[in-house]
This record gives sequence, structure tokens and C-alpha cells, in this order.
Amino acid sequence: MLVLADRGLYARWLWDVIRACGWHPFLRLNLGIKARALGEETFEWVSRWVPEPGTSGKGRVECFAGKKSRVTGTLVLHWEVGYESAWIILTDLKPEEALVSWYGLRTWIEGGFKDLKRGLWGWHHSKMVQASNVEQLWLAMAVAQLWCLSLGCQAEVQQEAQREQNEPGASLPERHSARKRRKRPAGQLAPRRLSCIVRGKLVLIATLFLSHTLPLGILQAEVWPETMKAPQRQSASVVSKKKTPKEKERRKKQKRRARERSRAQK
Repeated sequence: MLVLADRGLYARWLWDVIRACGWHPFLRLNLGIKARALGEETFEWVSRWVPEPGTSGKGRVECFAGKKSRVTGTLVLHWEVGYESAWIILTDLKPEEALVSWYGLRTWIEGGFKDLKRGLWGWHHSKMVQASNVEQLWLAMAVAQLWCLSLGCQAEVQQEAQREQNEPGASLPERHSARKRRKRPAGQLAPRRLSCIVRGKLVLIATLFLSHTLPLGILQAEVWPETMKAPQRQSASVVSKKKTPKEKERRKKQKRRARERSRAQK
């Protein structure tokens, strides 16, 4: 999340940079900013439009009270029940064109960071200091990321087509225990357990292992979300696994010893 409280000038700069690239800004703000609807005279806290869970709003506003940082755009607000605070989005799209739920796609960025580092490509092990070398490695990782993504998309589409033709458990009797325990409606796909990137990498490894011709995947666009998902509650086991101060210190010592061993081997 981009926290813009008391950073109006930075917000205005970022807004201008994004628009100069030909993109549409879609910035999440916090509750500590002021805005006024077009035609109003005074700036008020944006929290007035979403005072409690279940409330939402949308409209053209002037954001940030400072004259140098002032931005005119569309403010999209929604406080989903179960969330600690509201989602407040500032964009240059028209009010009827923007949905606050689109901001949920931002979580893909975190997944991308994980893929580039310890998830798949190991960028954090490179230890590079030359900018030219970094550019070359990033280009290779970008190509690998796009290739695996396209292969994963294609494999996922094929899997969905097979599932639609042969619904798992369709041949079982109506009173079978597997049918009774099923919570997902017939025809609804199971939740994604492997990301498209990981699935694509597995497809590529299998292709190399079988000495088949390397495939070219197809990028499949997903439908943009129209609603916000309710927050998932953590189970008691997850809460109990939160790191204690002693556990954090022990992890730090382990990482320190690992770095020392790595330096000694060099």
C-alpha cells in the first residue's frame, strides 16, 4: 500500500509519472488525508464517506489540501465487513469505470517478488554489483517468468476443459461419502493450488525430461474481480505459530551463521 498521508507532493509526482507513461493511476490512500467533492469549498477527512463497515462511495474529488500537491480525480471507497479499515482508491478513470475490487490484484505483485527471489529464480543469491550484469540477469528472469506463465496458463486451461468434460466423482453413486462431503457445487472448479508460474515450470521440466519439443505457451487473461473477498480467518494453529522474540533471535543467529559460512567458502 502506498501511504500518502503528509506526502502530498510525492503523491502528485507519482500521479504525474504514471500518467506520463500512458497508464491509469490506481493508488490506495489511507484515512489520514483530506479531500473535497467538486463544488465544495472546504477539505474534510475522507473517512466521512466510509464511517463504518458496509459503507461505500464513489465520485470526482480534489484530493490533498495543499495547493502544490492537489490532484483532481476519482475517489472510490469501500469498507468491506471484516476488514480493519476501508479501501480508498484514487484514479483518473471515470467513476462508472472504476471498481475498488481491482486493487485486490495488487497481491499478485507480492507473488511476483517471491518468484523472482526464493520462490523460483533465486535473485537474492546473485550478489551482483555491476548494473550491466543486473540488467542481463533481469532480462533472463523476465523471459523465464513470461515463458513459464504462458505454459502454466495453457496447462490450466487444458485442465479446466478436462474437468468440465469429466467431473470428478460424477460416476460415484449419489449416496457415496465423497459426494456427501463435497462442499463445492458441481461444475465449480477447485481453488488454485499451484500458481501458473510454478505449473508452467513443471511443464517445462517434464518436457525436457521427455526430450520433447519445447512448447510455446498462450497467455490467458482472467476476468477482473468485481467484488472484494472477505478476509480469511487464521486458524488457532496459525496464530500459535507466530514467532516469539526468542524464535526471532534464533532465526537471526541462524541467518548470521549461514552468511559467515558462505563468506568462508568464498
